[in-house]
Amino acid sequence: MRIVLRPIKLEDGANIVKWRNTPSVRAHCINQNPITLESNEEFFHKNVETGIYQQFIVEHDADDLGVAYYPISTVYLKDIDHTNKTCELCIFTSDDEEWNSESQSIAVRMLLDKAFNELNMHKVYSFVFYKFLDEAGLLENAGFSKETILNKEAVNADGVYEDIVRFAITDEEWRKKK
Repeated sequence: MRIVLRPIKLEDGANIVKWRNTPSVRAHCINQNPITLESNEEFFHKNVETGIYQQFIVEHDADDLGVAYYPISTVYLKDIDHTNKTCELCIFTSDDEEWNSESQSIAVRMLLDKAFNELNMHKVYSFVFYKFLDEAGLLENAGFSKETILNKEAVNADGVYEDIVRFAITDEEWRKKK
């Protein structure tokens, strides 16, 4: 499977809103409030254009289907701290059948490559709801280690606070893994 990461454009907003508002995606987000085209545009100008986030559209190379590339999800690095050289890695879950464990693993490796080789980060971290620890395998396969459990850290759509697990990988660990 071949995928590419291309920088997100404002015109990708309709897909972002559709993906992000899917209940199965939203359940995995720390902020579970729905988004709109307008709020996504505001987010884009405030965070993507300023470099606080580096967001990418994951496109599947479907040349054998007569389509060069088509979008299947989005991934991003956020809260990029150039002083401490840290950032958070985030991926959307998706109902697209092409957005499977293989394409997700490739996208995570590509993001880590960007974080460590292009942004010169020292550490990349990611969060997973404790109840979704089966997703931790994706991060662990990329070299992340569990750092801590944050008890009752994030409120879900039902107003209940849930535990979050923080995973992290340093540039040194990444280079050993490669």
